[in-house]
Amino acid sequence: MPPTTPFLRIDTVIVRVRDLAHALPWYRTLLAAEPLYFDGGEGLAVLPLGNASLTLWQREPGDAGRAAVGRAGTYPILAVADADAAHAFVGAHGGTPEPVGTGAGVRYFGFTDPDGNYLEACQIL
Repeated sequence: MPPTTPFLRIDTVIVRVRDLAHALPWYRTLLAAEPLYFDGGEGLAVLPLGNASLTLWQREPGDAGRAAVGRAGTYPILAVADADAAHAFVGAHGGTPEPVGTGAGVRYFGFTDPDGNYLEACQIL
């Protein structure tokens, strides 16, 4: 029997864009949706998509020509009920978790799988 998991569902998928002001109208039309959350200073817009969301996040200046890997690329954010329990679970099952952080009503941590793929876990407070 597989182990119980702390992961509930995919919460959002991050899509890195060169220019949020240019990309957001296109995604609003594509998804027929208005942002649930918008932070122009951070370059972030969260659009609803079924039971999950799509988060547009503007790349840092100079990132446009590089291969998008890790946090600079596209990656899923997995919803969890308890970030600390999920952190321990990832570490015990071959993942490499970063420290748990807190911000904007969430507790979260990034981690890599054994192949180096980047994922993130997020607990909504």
